[in-house]
This record gives sequence, C-alpha cells and structure tokens, in this order.
Amino acid sequence: MGGHFYAESEIPIMRKHPVRPFGAGIPAARSLSLLVLLLIVGVCVARSRQPGLWTWLAIDDSRQLVLAAEDVRPAGTSPTNPSDPDPAAKPNPLTNQSLDEWAAFEVESAALEDRQSLRTQEMPAYWRLLQWVLAEPFLTLRQRAGETTLFVNLWEEPDEHRGKPVRLKLNVRRVLTYAAGENTLGVTKLYEAWGWTDDSKSFPYVVVFPELPEGLPLGADVSAEVEFVGYFLKVMAYDAFETRRGAPLLIGQVRLLQPAPLEGTAPLTTRDVLLWGAASLAMLLAAIWFGVRQFQQDRPKPQNPAGATIQDAAVPGEALSTESLKLPDEEFVVGVASGQETMTASTPPAPADVNKPPTSETLWFVTGQSPPSQDRGLDVFREA
Repeated sequence: MGGHFYAESEIPIMRKHPVRPFGAGIPAARSLSLLVLLLIVGVCVARSRQPGLWTWLAIDDSRQLVLAAEDVRPAGTSPTNPSDPDPAAKPNPLTNQSLDEWAAFEVESAALEDRQSLRTQEMPAYWRLLQWVLAEPFLTLRQRAGETTLFVNLWEEPDEHRGKPVRLKLNVRRVLTYAAGENTLGVTKLYEAWGWTDDSKSFPYVVVFPELPEGLPLGADVSAEVEFVGYFLKVMAYDAFETRRGAPLLIGQVRLLQPAPLEGTAPLTTRDVLLWGAASLAMLLAAIWFGVRQFQQDRPKPQNPAGATIQDAAVPGEALSTESLKLPDEEFVVGVASGQETMTASTPPAPADVNKPPTSETLWFVTGQSPPSQDRGLDVFREA
C-alpha cells in the first residue's frame, strides 16, 4: 500500500505545553487574584460591622449639644453669682413667667405687625425678649420650651406663640454680626443667623442671639447644625430675588450640635496601621512575583528550535518516534520536466529542494508508478 511520506527534515515540530494538574483554565495569576479578592471582601465585612460607617445613610438625631460654661450653673442662679441658691420654686421675675413682665410685653407687642419689616416702634418688645433671654440659662429655657415648634404654627398663628419659648433645630447657612445699638441691657454686639428646619424646607428662620457659640463660623456661606431656644417675636418681611417674603423672627440663644460618638467606632491605632501596611506590601510583592513567573512561562517559543529531532515533536494522540516511522524500501522515482532519474531512500533530496515552493523543477516522489507525462502537468499519483 503506497502513500505520500515526509522526509525527516520535513516533519513539523509542534509547540510543547506545560501540564497543569488543575487544568489550563485556572492559571497561577488567576488563583492569586481570587485570593486577593477574598482578602478584600474580608476587610470590607470587618469594616461594615462598625456602626459609624453607615451614619451617612440615615437621618438620625444622635447629636449632642456643645454647652458653654454658664449653661451648667444650677437653675435659678444668676450668671454673675452662681453660688446663690435659688431653686426653681419661684419664677424668674425677669422672664415671661412674671405677671408684670408679661403684662408689659402685651402692651409693647400691640405695635407688632406681621409680614412687615422690623420698625422702630417695635423695638421695645424686641429688647424685652432679649432681656428675658439673658436672665435665664440655656438649659432652663430649653426645658420650658418643650418639643420643637413647626414652621406652619408660627406662620399661621403668630399671636398664639408670640412671646413664648420656642425650640428649633436649625441648619444654618448664614451667620452675620452687627452693632446692637443703644439699649439699657449693656449689649454691644448681636448675631443673626438664617437657617431652615426639616419641616420648613426652603422657608428660612431668622434668629438673633447675644453670644456666638464656639465653633460656629461667621459668613454668608456657612454649613452648621445648631439648636436654638428663645422667644418668638413676629413674622418679618424681607426681599429675595425681587420677591417679598416672610420669615419668623426669634430672639434667644444658640448652641452648636455635633455628631454623638457611637460605640464600636474606635479610631485606627498605630499597630493597626502597621499591620494593614505590611499586609498590603506582602500582597503587592506576591502579585509582582506571580506576574513575572507567569510571563516567563507564557513567553512564545520558536516552532523549530535548533537541534530539534523527531523525539522532540509532539503529535496529538501518540508520540512520534523513529520506530513508528516506516519508510519504504523500494526506490524513489524522481520525475522532472526534463527527464527522469532514480535515487534510493538512503539518499534523500537536499534540504534546499525540499523547502522550495512547487515549481516545474520540484521533485515529486511517487511509488510504484511511472513518471507523469508533460501534457498532463506535474501531478502526484499515489497508489491505491
């Protein structure tokens, strides 16, 4: 049975592939990536267990007041002489708890007109409310004010709340200062803050207070949370964007609000920073090492390296060796266009002739057949 055979130098050399025990689909670099991903997930889970990480997702009231030194004095004592034992059994004679003070305020408040600018004839009621604020500690006034008052209550029922304690949680956006003007209280400077509450939204409040709490900045672009306690005076008109608007005007005291510390949110220590840094450096070095190793293994190799033999070739299905390669014993018949000659298997053609592209001078090897004629062209016949 005849056929076409390659000479030894014509056998193609196939590329070797390293055998991986876990399959070619999971290289070392991918395994390292999975380990790093698992480590990152573990760190995220550990951090997510701390409540302080999620405070920005929730609207919480876990805020604490930043109190001043005079706020901790006993109730019923004056700021100038805190040692005077005066329990809260009797009302302060300089607040709205006094009948005489309340009667005087009712007379002065008759000149107030809501949804109008602050006028000169309204200043006596303005200074009386400021006097009540200075005569009472912040915490005492806060306790009397009770729960926070809604914007709609002051807007729709100003007479009902005028001269009564009010408590607000304000998001302040503007804090200004100006000279107090002539007064009998000895106040030389006043502060004015504009802000909104959760229920008022875009409708602002105007609050006036005699002392600036520590940590509250001045300016026309401020972002701070404060708690206000004081007295409601009127709905004051103001101009904004060529439109006449109104805002409740209150006089009282302001204290800064700051987030309360949560349990389980301890700051990172030096030891924690060193451990995380060492772990990160180790992962980086491991990634570099695995990357270099993988690059060296996957580097392309030449298809027919120098000195390669039949034993180095890899044929799918079975290995190729000299024992399995059976060359014919009969003579090779060489047919060319100009004539014919014979050569044995022990004298193969020169390598230069084997590697040439098919031309009219190419050697064609057939077994058991006569050389092809010129009129049929150069064809290769195989024995059936």
